[in-house]
Amino acid sequence: MPLNTPIQKQYFSISEVASMLGVNASLLRFWEKEFKQIQPKTNARGKRAYKSKDIEVIRSVYVLVKEQGFTLEGAKKALSSRKGDVAEAGKAARKAAHEIQVAETAVAEKRLSEKSRKETFERLTQIRAELLTYRAEL
Repeated sequence: MPLNTPIQKQYFSISEVASMLGVNASLLRFWEKEFKQIQPKTNARGKRAYKSKDIEVIRSVYVLVKEQGFTLEGAKKALSSRKGDVAEAGKAARKAAHEIQVAETAVAEKRLSEKSRKETFERLTQIRAELLTYRAEL
């Protein structure tokens, strides 16, 4: 892993996931009971840690129930029938997000290198001026 790549967060708390979707944490806990595909890790104290896979499933449930008006049973059937489609869409979304991140990193590196070249040029110009002054004094 290169040193200049940013570390991506692997686990999210229930409050972070709830704020991502604009729902209450209690709704996420309810969906966790209803949908077997949502299985966050829990520590000894019961604190949930959601992986990106869990968040993808939760987003799918959100779209089906809140936006498309499915019942919970209908959403369960749709998720189980689209299991392969959801996995494909998740892979495609992760790939697109990775490509965007790589492009943003490249742009930032380019800006940094241009900035450092400009600073170096300005410093060399100052040094040259100082040397010419010393030369004139000799």
